[in-house]
Amino acid sequence: MNAAHYHLLINHVPILASFFSIAILVWGITAKSRSIKKVALVGFIVAGIFSIVAFQTGESAEEIVEDLPTVSHDIIEGHEESAATAQWLTIILGVGGIVGLYMVSKSTKGVNTFMWVLLVYSLVAAASLGYTAYEGGQIRHTELRENTTISSDTEATLGREAENEIEGEEEDSH
Repeated sequence: MNAAHYHLLINHVPILASFFSIAILVWGITAKSRSIKKVALVGFIVAGIFSIVAFQTGESAEEIVEDLPTVSHDIIEGHEESAATAQWLTIILGVGGIVGLYMVSKSTKGVNTFMWVLLVYSLVAAASLGYTAYEGGQIRHTELRENTTISSDTEATLGREAENEIEGEEEDSH
């Protein structure tokens, strides 16, 4: 595995953790369950931590894919910019998860209001993560790009390059 593989594996964690934690927090708020809220808050913390790791692995992944055919430098840069914003929003969400855990554990005044504010904020962070994922998908999934068609020559070139890559990996494993 290389840095691009690691980036693709890791970058899904903050997205999934955020979306599942939002649903769990809604459940915890409606059920008025402290333990369910705590699970959601831990999920936000996990999302914040993994957003840092995903962003850090992005630079190395960029080095691997930037010279491949059909990969646009502008699309990579757009993804990188949105990833930076998403990372900071998700780090703040993780910090909110820590604060929320403290508040729920100590039953502090204003905890219910804080949970609602954190829920609204988590929707913003999750939307930013979703947009970043969409932009990242455009790097290698040309079908996601607007007004993009691939010629049969490009398809043939890409097919040969993929075959050569697979053959190279098979030779390396022997």
